[in-house]
Amino acid sequence: MLNFNEMDKKNISKPKGEPSAEEATAEMEQFFVALEERLKNVPPEVIEAGAEKIKGFLEGKVGWGEVFNFTPEQIEQMAEIGYTHFKVGRYQDAERFFKVLTILDWDNYYYHSMLGSILQRQKRDGEAIVEYSQALESQPNDIVSLTNRGEIFMKHGWMQNANQDFEKAISLDPKGENKWANRARILKTQLDKNETKKTGE
Repeated sequence: MLNFNEMDKKNISKPKGEPSAEEATAEMEQFFVALEERLKNVPPEVIEAGAEKIKGFLEGKVGWGEVFNFTPEQIEQMAEIGYTHFKVGRYQDAERFFKVLTILDWDNYYYHSMLGSILQRQKRDGEAIVEYSQALESQPNDIVSLTNRGEIFMKHGWMQNANQDFEKAISLDPKGENKWANRARILKTQLDKNETKKTGE
């Protein structure tokens, strides 16, 4: 049997295209030299502001949008374009926009809720549940996400989960003015009827 330890290491070639440790170190040194050259004329306050931004991102206080200097107006425009695609049924295009938006501003419940709706329209129910759940983590009182997630639960026979979402959505609209809460009321009535039939059989 061939013993690897006894093999002549000179005859063992490294994978093609993979740099040696010495080459990798040399490349890193060149990178930092080039970086220092690029930054030498940058005002110290600009470098400090950039460092603070990165620190804020690592601490979860700043989103990708701010790191990459997207203005609130640009982000809002992206959301409007994505929503327009959604309204006309171009779900894949809408999905691309809202996926980027969830990355740029992870804690924005609306982006997750919209992405959930887009995925639900494409019958990608598991992914939609994940997005609705993320939206509800950021905004527990989002009636749209509660109703839509409840509908998916109901579709797959997870009646207890569905009932909990519908009840929460309904409780947030005591006057019956919200169309999504009213949809939750209709779905809950349907769910209750189905459960009554089952127990009566």
